[in-house]
Amino acid sequence: MALRLEAAGTLDIAHALSVLRLHSLPAQERIEPSTAEVRRILRVGGHLIDVHLALDPSGISVEHDAPATLLPSLQTIINYWFGLQQDTSPAYESLAKLPGLDAMAASFPNLRLISYPDPFEALATTVIGQQVSLAAARTLAGRYVEHLGEAHASGLRAFPTAEATSALSAPEIQSIIRCPLARAATLHAVSQWYLESGESLVHRPAEFLTQLLSLRGVGPWTRDYMALRGLRDSQIFLDSDLVVRRALKNSSIPPTIRDSLPAGAGYLATLLLWAYDSEPREQ
Repeated sequence: MALRLEAAGTLDIAHALSVLRLHSLPAQERIEPSTAEVRRILRVGGHLIDVHLALDPSGISVEHDAPATLLPSLQTIINYWFGLQQDTSPAYESLAKLPGLDAMAASFPNLRLISYPDPFEALATTVIGQQVSLAAARTLAGRYVEHLGEAHASGLRAFPTAEATSALSAPEIQSIIRCPLARAATLHAVSQWYLESGESLVHRPAEFLTQLLSLRGVGPWTRDYMALRGLRDSQIFLDSDLVVRRALKNSSIPPTIRDSLPAGAGYLATLLLWAYDSEPREQ
C-alpha cells in the first residue's frame, strides 16, 4: 500500500539522510543514499510494519504493509520522526538577525529536526550514547538491536522494546552490549521507569524530563538530548554537546549566544552548528 506525506516547506534530503546514516544500525534499517530511500521495520500498535520511504524535496512517499486501521498511527509516527509538519520559518527568521548564526542559516536554509520513530528508541539510544563517540554508540546500539530486536521476515529487526530490555538484569545487558556495567544499569533502570511512568508522561515533557533526570546515571546532557531529539523541544540549545561547543569555537560565536536566542529557536541553532561542524574545513 502507498501513503504520501507532504512536508511543510522543503525537505532537505541530503541533511535528513546524513542524520539517519550517522545513527543507522545495520540490523535495523537499510539506507540507499543514491535514491534517497530508507527501509525500516516500525512497531505500530503492537504490529511490525515494513516501511519503504522515498524522500523528495516535497515530502515522503511510503510503501507499507500496515492494515488500514493503523494508517493514522503510521502517518503520525513518520511525520514526527522527520518533523514533516514543522514550520521552521519563524526560527530561521529570528536567527537570521544574529551575527554568526545568520551566515549559517543562509548556508543551510532547510534544516529540520530529525527525531526517532518511537520515544523509547530515542531514550535508549541516548543512554547508550552517553560519554562515548558516535561510532562507539552505534556499535553498542547495533549489538543491542541484533540481540534484543524482534526479527522480521525482511531480515531486519525492530528496535527493542522497553519490556524486553527491563526483563534482563544489568549484567545480562552488559554481556549483550559489552558496555560498562554502570551504563547497562542505567539502561535497565530507564527501561523500567519508562514502563512504569515515562511512557505515560511523553506528552507532559516537563514531568518526563524531571523524573528522567532523577534516575541514577542520567545527567543534564542526557536529559537535554532526549528533550531535543526525543521530545522535539524547540527551546533546547544543546550547548553541553561537544560538537556544538567545537562549532562555536571554530566559528568564533561566543558561548553566550544562548542568552540571545529567541524563543523557539534553540533547536535550530543546535542543528545549524552541527551542520557547520560537519562541513570540510581548510587546514
